[in-house]
Amino acid sequence: MTKRVRPQAVSAGEALGRKLLQSVREMKAGQAARVTTVELNEVAEARRSTGLSQAQFAEILCISKRTLQEWEQGRRAP
Repeated sequence: MTKRVRPQAVSAGEALGRKLLQSVREMKAGQAARVTTVELNEVAEARRSTGLSQAQFAEILCISKRTLQEWEQGRRAP
C-alpha cells in the first residue's frame, strides 16, 4: 500500500529549500531585493584611511583591539 501525501503537507525544510533556490535564481538574474549601504563613523574612517588593521591601529593608540571595535561599531565613543 502506498502512502498518499497531501500537497499542502510540505516539510519546513523543503519549503526553506525552495525559498533559498528562488533567492539564488533572483540574485543570478540581478534582481536584488534590497541594497544595504554602510556609513563608516569617524573612527572607522580614520583607520581605513591609514590602511592599518584594527590590531595595528589599536596598538598605535595604546588601546585594546576590543575598545577600537566598540568605537567603530558605535557602541562606545572615544
